[in-house]
Amino acid sequence: MATLADRPEGEDHEQGPRRRRWLVWFLALCVVWTLGAFAWAAVALLTPAGDGPEGAVERKAGMHHDQHPSAGRYYVPTYAKVEKDGTAVLRYKVGNGQDSSVEDFLRTYDITAEPKRTSPSKVTYSDHFGDVRRTFTIIYNPSPKTGGYDYARITVRATP
Repeated sequence: MATLADRPEGEDHEQGPRRRRWLVWFLALCVVWTLGAFAWAAVALLTPAGDGPEGAVERKAGMHHDQHPSAGRYYVPTYAKVEKDGTAVLRYKVGNGQDSSVEDFLRTYDITAEPKRTSPSKVTYSDHFGDVRRTFTIIYNPSPKTGGYDYARITVRATP
C-alpha cells in the first residue's frame, strides 16, 4: 500500500487544484445550461401562440375570433387563402341546427347588411369591417324536407 511518503514530491499539490478547477468549470456549465433550459421553457410557455396562416387570413378578412370577442364563439373555416390581388378568401360549411346555422353565423360576426338573393339557393351580403369590404355568398344545399336545408356553404371575400 502506497503512503503519502511514497509519492513523488509535488504530485498531490498539482492534482488537487487541477481537479477542483475542472469541477468548478463543469458545475458552472451545468448551472448555465439549467438556467438556459428554464429561460427557454418560460419563453415557450408564456409567449402566446401566433396566428398560423389560416388565422392571418381570418384577421385580414375581419373574421378572426379576437376581432369579435363579444360573440363568445366562432366558426372555423374549411379554406383560407389570400389571392394574388390581396383578396382574402374564406369558406365555411354551416349546418342547420341549434348550435350551427346561417343565422348564428351572421349574428356571431355582426353581419347586419341586407341580403340580396341571386337565385333560389344563393344569397349575398356586403358590408365593411374597418377598411375591408367583405362579400358573403351563402349557397344553401336543399334538404329533402320542405323549406329547409341540410347545410350551407359560406364564402367570404374580403378586399382591402
